Amino acid sequence: MAERRAVLLTAFDRPHYLGAVLDAWADVRGLDGWHLRVAVEPSGAQDEVVDLVEAFVRRTGHPSTEVVLNPTRLGVLENPYVHLDALFADGQDFVVRAEDDLLVADDVLELFDHVAEAYAADPRVATAHAFSRAPVGGAADALVRAPEFCPWVFGTWRDRWDGLLGPTWDRDYSTWNVSPGFETGFDWNLNTRVFPAHGLVSVSPAVSRVQNIGAVGEHGTPEDLETAASFVPHQRPTAYREAAQVP
Repeated sequence: MAERRAVLLTAFDRPHYLGAVLDAWADVRGLDGWHLRVAVEPSGAQDEVVDLVEAFVRRTGHPSTEVVLNPTRLGVLENPYVHLDALFADGQDFVVRAEDDLLVADDVLELFDHVAEAYAADPRVATAHAFSRAPVGGAADALVRAPEFCPWVFGTWRDRWDGLLGPTWDRDYSTWNVSPGFETGFDWNLNTRVFPAHGLVSVSPAVSRVQNIGAVGEHGTPEDLETAASFVPHQRPTAYREAAQVP
């Protein structure tokens, strides 16, 4: 039986970002082979957000897109958790979480297709990432292992989700370092506590397949915006290889 794979795109009240993000996803090769769920938070902009997604479907003809409008606002921790959990419970084998302010390169799903298959049997690899902080000059086909988690377009397998990532997901800012409210949330929890405690690693490209455009958001300001210097929106198909790894 073929592997079932899905993309979860979470969206709130920033259609000015979402339009550009959907334009990028429209160029992604291989999207037809993936189910797409767009999880929309209720807001004053929800109709515009849904209209953008429906226009994306008409333009691309994507055969498997569902738009889920949350009945109440779940927030930046709970929205991805609820829908990741639902997609895995529905039988998806590998799910990529994307966001409404993260542009992707056109080979991003080719990258995830490769990693989903190549590392499926390696439980130490907990997540696959598309974002990279590496400087310009890396090889476009290179993949790197590292003992870290990054939330900016990542994927994981059902067994990793059910066995560890889902149960340890910080859904209410209840985990922290040093003092309450400091280094809290699911990203900090996975990166600084769960990964080290279990000896986990991620696999990321040496050349970023994600560009962060979210200068304004719930946890974002223009001063804190972190971008990827190596991001290139159009990449040629390539045979990915692991170029380096941690011991």
